Amino acid sequence: MAHLKATYKEILGISLPLILGNAAWTCNGVFDTIFVGNLGKVQLDAIGFASIFYSVLFMMGFNFTRGMQMLVARKMGELNHHEVGNIVDTTIISMLTVAILFFIVIKVFSHQILGFMLTNEDIIKDCEIFLSYRIWGLIPGFLSFVFIAFYSGIGRTNVLALSVAVMTFFNVVLNYGLVYGKFGLPELGIAGSGLASSISEGLGVLVLLAGTFYKKRIHEFSLFRFKKFDLGLLGQMNNIAIPLMIQSFVAVGAWLILFARIETNLGKDSLAISSIFRQLVLFFTIPTWSLGSTANTIISNMVGQKDYGGVKTALRKISIISLGFAILSCVIILVFPNFCTGIFTSKQDFALIPLAVHVVPVIFVVFILASFSNIIFNGVISLGNIYTALAIQVAAAVIYIIYFQIMFKMSFVNTFWIWTAEWVYWIFILAASLVFFKYKKFEVV
Repeated sequence: MAHLKATYKEILGISLPLILGNAAWTCNGVFDTIFVGNLGKVQLDAIGFASIFYSVLFMMGFNFTRGMQMLVARKMGELNHHEVGNIVDTTIISMLTVAILFFIVIKVFSHQILGFMLTNEDIIKDCEIFLSYRIWGLIPGFLSFVFIAFYSGIGRTNVLALSVAVMTFFNVVLNYGLVYGKFGLPELGIAGSGLASSISEGLGVLVLLAGTFYKKRIHEFSLFRFKKFDLGLLGQMNNIAIPLMIQSFVAVGAWLILFARIETNLGKDSLAISSIFRQLVLFFTIPTWSLGSTANTIISNMVGQKDYGGVKTALRKISIISLGFAILSCVIILVFPNFCTGIFTSKQDFALIPLAVHVVPVIFVVFILASFSNIIFNGVISLGNIYTALAIQVAAAVIYIIYFQIMFKMSFVNTFWIWTAEWVYWIFILAASLVFFKYKKFEVV
């Protein structure tokens, strides 16, 4: 699969294992919320906010390896397989360094960081407890990003689904055991959820490592040689990765600010409902994000081939598939609204379900807009226009924050109207990306 042509078969062949794998990966956060949410409203609020906080680190690490993924895909398009191993080895060293740095920062400064954003001491305390166990998953998690980027870049993604299936199975079992004290395990409450996720991530990366040996990828791509730390290659990756990391920090950071403002201005019920919406959005937009990663691979591969004529056709095909998944997501929630919202709610907080169901339609528009806006935006990234994409992302986040800050001053403001900020965000992303393609001259970037 060295040269890709963006047929529907190729798109689905690459994206479906990613969708299944990412679904299982995202389910880790979903199951954290389900098990911890049943402990009470404070714990539900804490797990919702702490998960977003951890997502900032998660997305920064993931986006660093997206730069690696695009470089690997471009080398595959150029038929330079022998250069892939050095890219992977350099990324492993870099990711381990970053993971250790993040671990130290959170271990030392978590209370100060959380106290700056939240006001409720009970929520802050539970956030700290969860993170103190969850950050042990940073190192295996960041290593798994390297494998995800490698397999996505070479267009062979089946092993990813197996790895995350193993990770999800153990996450569910350990969450149930450690949160509630089942299977002879200690009852740790919210701490047990963080520990369960960290252990399951470690098991997941072991499966990826074993699969790499079993499939003899080590010899095919000259992996794990570690002959030298290539500073020139690191600089090339940083030119791609750092803007992508800043993008993810800006995007998730804006979401973090929104949730902090919801807690301060609208109270615990609105924060809990927003946490439910966050999990629904994260889960049901998995196909969109997976297809965005597929676009990174296919478009980068085409750049390696210098096949610029097929770029817009590829993005159109990927967008059509993404839109289809978004419509299916809307139908599922429309048919089963109480189930989709109720799984994140504790028994004592069932009163939140009709409140959440009442404003669920706001996220239907988010699904539709994100389905093709994200694909077109990833086209901008894949062509190598990283700083253009960063400018679009920063501008969208600024407009997003300004919009919801204005909304909080309105007398009629409620959870529904606050979440319309997502509409504004995705409309701007789409408009700016379309303007880019209208004036883009296709050439090697």
